[in-house]
Amino acid sequence: MNINQLKYFIEFARFCNFSKTASQLGISQPALSLQIQKLEDEFEYQLVDRTKKPLSLTPEGELFFEKALKIVQQIEDLNNLSLEIEDQVEGKLKVGIIPTLSPYLVPLFIENLNRNFPKLFLDITELKTEEIIGKLNYNELDVGILSTPVQAKNIGFVSLFYEEFYLYVSDKHELYKKEKIDLKSLSFNELWYLREGNCFQNQVNSICQLPDEGELDSSFRYISYSIESLKRIVENQGGMTFIPELATMNVPSDYEDMIKTFIEPKPVREVSAAYLKTSGLKKLASILINEIIDCVPIKMRAEKQGQLIDPKLRL
Repeated sequence: MNINQLKYFIEFARFCNFSKTASQLGISQPALSLQIQKLEDEFEYQLVDRTKKPLSLTPEGELFFEKALKIVQQIEDLNNLSLEIEDQVEGKLKVGIIPTLSPYLVPLFIENLNRNFPKLFLDITELKTEEIIGKLNYNELDVGILSTPVQAKNIGFVSLFYEEFYLYVSDKHELYKKEKIDLKSLSFNELWYLREGNCFQNQVNSICQLPDEGELDSSFRYISYSIESLKRIVENQGGMTFIPELATMNVPSDYEDMIKTFIEPKPVREVSAAYLKTSGLKKLASILINEIIDCVPIKMRAEKQGQLIDPKLRL
């Protein structure tokens, strides 16, 4: 057994397909099959159930995968140990961040981070929560920034800050004249919302207890992946949409009166950093976490009084 064989098997476990895995690894399919066969011969049990279509791991293969993943992660951690113990901060940090947070949070911390740690290269990708958790498990990310609570095996979380939900209301709407909004007064047919499968939208659904799409009475629906797109729709077409607290910070003064707070208990979401427990919270990830906490308004760092909305993700 060698480390490359373990890496090959881990990659195969992602796809359970020899052709796709070989293409991903840049090797031939027979070479991949041979290396996995060598592992099976050495340990004297089957890792892959080749009788099923599509292929799958055997129960022994599932256990082997978990152990192999930990071994590979620990070896990579040893290779990066010099970066962890040196005083100088340098290296690459792979970060996944949910799309409803990225355009508002990243601009807050990126300038200070670049100035304070010029040799730290940040590789940021916008991903859904499920994708962040999956890539953390395969060591393809060092840290994820997402909304919690989330139940995910082998994943640890560090709370960063809390932000309220606000309602963004058109000046043509009757609710525009109100200072605070009662959730019970909302009409679902006038609410623009994000694409299903987005954790922010899951939280909005929980807040409003939205009915099924077929129960809504509307001649036009606009479903978007972008909160900024929904804001433009509200400004130009009317209606209303939910926005997180950080999204209120870049609203032009001409539109500030469109931002409405809710009556108590106010809906709140928790934003956290996620990491793989077996690797631990790495030095560069800790530096990023501290920079994020320092950049957000002080009032958002403490847990707010209100209703913490669960994104209802069990991964």
